[in-house]
Amino acid sequence: MNGRTYMKSDLDSDLLRAFVTITNMGSFSRAAEVLHRTQAALSLQLKRLEDDLGVKLLERSPKGVTATAAGETLLPYAIKILSLSEDARRMIACVSEVETIRIGMLEDIAIGTLPRVLERFTKSHPGVRLEIIVGDSKRLSRLLSESRLEIVIADKEHVEALPALTWHESLVWVSAHDFQLPQSQETPIIAFGSGCPWQERVLKKLDAHGVPWRVVLSTANLSAIGSSVEAGIGISFMLKYSVNSASLRILGECDGLPDNDMVEIGIFLRGEGTHSPQLTRLFEVVSSELAVGRGGELGQWRQACG
Repeated sequence: MNGRTYMKSDLDSDLLRAFVTITNMGSFSRAAEVLHRTQAALSLQLKRLEDDLGVKLLERSPKGVTATAAGETLLPYAIKILSLSEDARRMIACVSEVETIRIGMLEDIAIGTLPRVLERFTKSHPGVRLEIIVGDSKRLSRLLSESRLEIVIADKEHVEALPALTWHESLVWVSAHDFQLPQSQETPIIAFGSGCPWQERVLKKLDAHGVPWRVVLSTANLSAIGSSVEAGIGISFMLKYSVNSASLRILGECDGLPDNDMVEIGIFLRGEGTHSPQLTRLFEVVSSELAVGRGGELGQWRQACG
């Protein structure tokens, strides 16, 4: 061979399909009906495959067609090759038909269990790609009105759209498990730097309840607030949904603190009318995670999501 390797061409899928069909049907005539070809065309394809491999694959007899030893050897490989080809076509078709769904949510929701639910959703729906934006309610409302988001989860009071679903979440005070509230000193508060629509009212409740307080740390990052509370620097407030009970303790009247208000959260969908099956299914999954058991109420878009 003079050190050179000569490679034969790949097996032709059409020829393999003709061979497999003839073998399975046991007859050229029945195979011709299945493949919508003439018997002469199938005979020619089989001969081309046999010439390519240099062996005889099928034996004809009055009782029908049977595979030779070489044919029996080739058959499982031919079936596997054709199956892989079909799988590849299906996967390419799925990739080309991927639907991107953009979802916006409050950071209070993003630090809960919903992201893990969305991860499971994407794994079970390969035809869907999620893009997630975390922001405040007013920003998310604007993006929704500009059709840059398909789903928004935000404070109903600050979104200029009709919600598809609403429910109430409690605002609660939280501390580290071993944190002791001061008895004769100001309560250390870890506050939101700016943009929190709930902060003023919860601090006013402290004043009305006669609880002295002072801000010891201020940040716009909810994760930083949670870490600071867990470290015992002070107490703060958040949605009850967002509380990680493994690291934080919910405070209440027994700790000398007032109960806070409820916040109405809504799930909003872009536009009106019908939605894709994937978007409808995602709405159902998100609603089940966030609103079931929390008194969720469907809005006027019931038909749009059904």
